[in-house]
Amino acid sequence: MQNITAELEYWFWLCNIDGMGSRKLQELLKYYKEPEQIYRMKAEEIGKVVSLSERQLAGIQKSKTEDNWKRKLEQAVKKGVCLTRYRDPNYPKALLLLPDKPILLYSLGKLPDEKKKRAAVVGARNCTEYGYHIAKEIGKILGGNGIDIISGMARGIDAAGQWGSLEGGGESYGILGCGVDICYPRENQRLYRELIDRGGVISEFGPSVQPYACNFPMRNRIISGLSDWVIVVEARERSGSFITVDFALEQGKEVYAVPGRITDSLSCGCNRLIAQGAGILSDFESILESFHIKNGTKVTKSEIELAEQEKLLYSDLGFEPKNIQTLMEDTKWSFSKLAEVLLNLQLKNLVEEPMKGYYVKKE
Repeated sequence: MQNITAELEYWFWLCNIDGMGSRKLQELLKYYKEPEQIYRMKAEEIGKVVSLSERQLAGIQKSKTEDNWKRKLEQAVKKGVCLTRYRDPNYPKALLLLPDKPILLYSLGKLPDEKKKRAAVVGARNCTEYGYHIAKEIGKILGGNGIDIISGMARGIDAAGQWGSLEGGGESYGILGCGVDICYPRENQRLYRELIDRGGVISEFGPSVQPYACNFPMRNRIISGLSDWVIVVEARERSGSFITVDFALEQGKEVYAVPGRITDSLSCGCNRLIAQGAGILSDFESILESFHIKNGTKVTKSEIELAEQEKLLYSDLGFEPKNIQTLMEDTKWSFSKLAEVLLNLQLKNLVEEPMKGYYVKKE
């Protein structure tokens, strides 16, 4: 059971103020450093240094007149919920790169192992039997080869990929759009318990927060943020899975899709992704190749360890030369930072400069 300190109480209070998103919380913490300082300030004084809406200012003021947040924290910890602040050493490093990183993570079970690779498996809730089977097999292959599966524990493709990982002897993590003390959907109770025992369930939403529809797009950035790759198995033309895909592309992650027949509505989204340049998973052998699982003693270039910023830049490069200005616009980095990361990739023999100021991946 986690020890409840006065410091932790203030963090819990801050992250449960009505109407406060992670970006605004980051602004507050940049100025005030510690939640206790914010708690001891009057709402109108806070509003003078950080731009806050009337609702947010009212939320701060109201939260101080209530004491149920301390009781909620105590109840959560008694249930085994663990709170991890973004400043804690065990906070997932991949999430620190997000501009809107969760300030506080709640978990049951454990957090992902930083030393292991992770893949997200996402897709339709109302999937076909074929799609369910494929997602489960992908999860089993990856889980059996030491790659953890990240997903949303939703019915259909999400659950299939996670069950596959567990059956393959791997670990899997469910990212929830509600409090971690709530199993949603209810039909996944067994999966929920298995994930807690053999991985974890994680959320940025506090205990007892219900699965409101607006929460799910927010949690999708965590699914992609924690993953090295995102795999879409079945998705309609307009699918919630594309929210995860969009986040993944913004974060510099690789996206793969399983192709399907052009007459199947659940294949339209995947086929469109492939047409737009996503990787293709057309058979189980390609899974081993695409996810850089060693075959014998051969090691591919993709298996070379890269820092997060190196991964981001490497994924932005292709086999057509890109000039330095374009790369600066893509990454939003300064020239000096971009030059440093480019040099690191060149030293690792992954990138070359075929002409002055232009860069490509090495064949």
